[in-house]
Amino acid sequence: MLDPVDLLHWSIESLGVTTACDANWGGWADLSRDAIEICGSVSRNLPPDFVKFWSDIKHEDLLARDFIETGCAYPTYNRQGTRHTEGMVALSDRYNIDKFSTIVVDNKRLPVMLFLSCYRSGRSARTLAENELRFLRAALDHVELAVERKALGGPDGKHLLVNESGRVLAASPETLRALRDVWPGWKGDRLPARPPRHSSRQIVSIEKVRFEIQLASQLADPHLYYIRLLGKDPCDNLTLRERQIVTHIADGLTHKEIARHLGISPATVRNHTQAVLTKLGARNKAALLKLIHSAAAG
Repeated sequence: MLDPVDLLHWSIESLGVTTACDANWGGWADLSRDAIEICGSVSRNLPPDFVKFWSDIKHEDLLARDFIETGCAYPTYNRQGTRHTEGMVALSDRYNIDKFSTIVVDNKRLPVMLFLSCYRSGRSARTLAENELRFLRAALDHVELAVERKALGGPDGKHLLVNESGRVLAASPETLRALRDVWPGWKGDRLPARPPRHSSRQIVSIEKVRFEIQLASQLADPHLYYIRLLGKDPCDNLTLRERQIVTHIADGLTHKEIARHLGISPATVRNHTQAVLTKLGARNKAALLKLIHSAAAG
């Protein structure tokens, strides 16, 4: 089953072939006046250094400028036309792209938007016709829905798609509400801290919120991460000693074994255990273990 980024990549390739484009670039962008930032993207038939080069000339990108300043639905650029910037000329000549067109979908919930840029090469190449642009705009609406469903799917819907700097690219309304309850004043644009860069699935804690995190795909530049919001750790309100005892109970140690391991008396272990049961509302150690395992599973 395709993950969200793989699905986006497949969609961009399919749309590029269908519309006879020589290359395509798509992903999530912040196209505000102060930002102009690509937050995560995939490409088709473009060199690896394309994103880096574009970043160097992004404030001269006429397509981004047209969208920001006029809300143009289908901004275009023609290398053989009369409207240029040094950056656009350099980008066009460096990558042999003569005709540019960009489509943007604004989902309203987040500052980032899904975009698709289409490129044709050669002086004789024609710009995309209006019917082609309308087709791509409609297709991109469906791509956004499909990618978001992949990114946010699950029984509880508490998921996010973020990049390696913690920028939020997709999030369910339930997740945004839950995080704003925990982080008052949170704008929903990025996590308070960068997610750890690991390819394997793991559980992490960011500003008192537990997440299960894994690499979404290595296709994207920068890498993107798939995050599931977990319930609160029931052990957060325990003392250090109580957490140590809970850990040993979860490992199957008896009170005597825990006492010997920690250098305290069995009676002290029993007292701490009773305090833990009271704090967590568990009737016995079996109920405590069930609570701990349930929290670890999310």
